[in-house]
Amino acid sequence: MKSFIIILFTVFAFQGSAQQWIDSLKVARTSYKNKEYDKANRYYRSAQNLAPKNVDLSEEIAQSTYRSRDFDNAEKVYQQAASEKKEKTEKSKMQHNLGNTRMKKKDYSGAIEAYKDALRNNPNDQETQYNLSEAIRQKKQEEEKKNKQQNQKGNNPSQNQGNNGSNNSNSNGSSSSAAKKENKSSGSLPNKQADKMLDNLTRQEADTRRRISNGQKNSESSSKSGKNW
Repeated sequence: MKSFIIILFTVFAFQGSAQQWIDSLKVARTSYKNKEYDKANRYYRSAQNLAPKNVDLSEEIAQSTYRSRDFDNAEKVYQQAASEKKEKTEKSKMQHNLGNTRMKKKDYSGAIEAYKDALRNNPNDQETQYNLSEAIRQKKQEEEKKNKQQNQKGNNPSQNQGNNGSNNSNSNGSSSSAAKKENKSSGSLPNKQADKMLDNLTRQEADTRRRISNGQKNSESSSKSGKNW
């Protein structure tokens, strides 16, 4: 009789826990639909903690975190999700969204690496190709701006005068700072054709913009978050 009571109690406890995570998931999805992203994120995480081990809510957690503009945590969730996905298309989607998250943080070098990883798993994704070219362009603009500021600082006479009025600049008047070189990407794409595509991405930017504006994206692109920066 005692064993029966224990079994019965265990069954009720399991059913209660199952209903609790299902209820949390319903609230999370309703909140996300209503654009209550902070609330959705809390309930998604609660549902994941209560859900069976074979239930993966990482993508929905990442989306709600991203939409709530918590980009630091969104980056962590997308990184973990990308490492756990087995199917290449799914892995590529997580890496694409990781790139979008880093773009929001103005981490252009990190975004470039994420988009390249996405293209390694899905080389024909036109939206990722476009986003990569945009990240490269933004990084180049940022470096040019920094170099301009460094040159202006080096050429400012007030920066080169000591308290005694002596000139501490180099005899040729040149700035001591040097322009930064663009960091090389880590790793290489799996084949020469993919390498060539990446090398030509910047030159293809205008053409890619035209393709996207004409609505010639693939069917997967509509499910990706954070397209606009």
